[in-house]
Amino acid sequence: MGCIGQDDKGEVLENEVRKAGVIGNFFRDAKTPTGTCAVVIKGKERTLCANIAASACFPMSHLKKNMHFLESASIIYSTSFFITSNFEALIEIGKYCAKENKPFAFNLSAVFLLMFNKD
Repeated sequence: MGCIGQDDKGEVLENEVRKAGVIGNFFRDAKTPTGTCAVVIKGKERTLCANIAASACFPMSHLKKNMHFLESASIIYSTSFFITSNFEALIEIGKYCAKENKPFAFNLSAVFLLMFNKD
């Protein structure tokens, strides 16, 4: 799940995810464009410059309406970038996984994001 804009970039993302056999279940935000990211690679080093845009607009209502998708999943995975999308939704998913004894994988590769929600 995630949030994309109602634009060409969002449509491309949705189509590519579908082609890969993944159900993206995106919320489409009418007011905010789909986020973009530039990547700079030099040797073994890389850096990202992101415009998170619509990805920061994920509404709790979309999660509540689509919790049934979590029921059929064998594992729930989230990147740490979702902290900036909707921290409340992330906590709700974590509580659901704990209650249902469902594995919850959380990618901590963007450690700086954890500084925003230390509690």
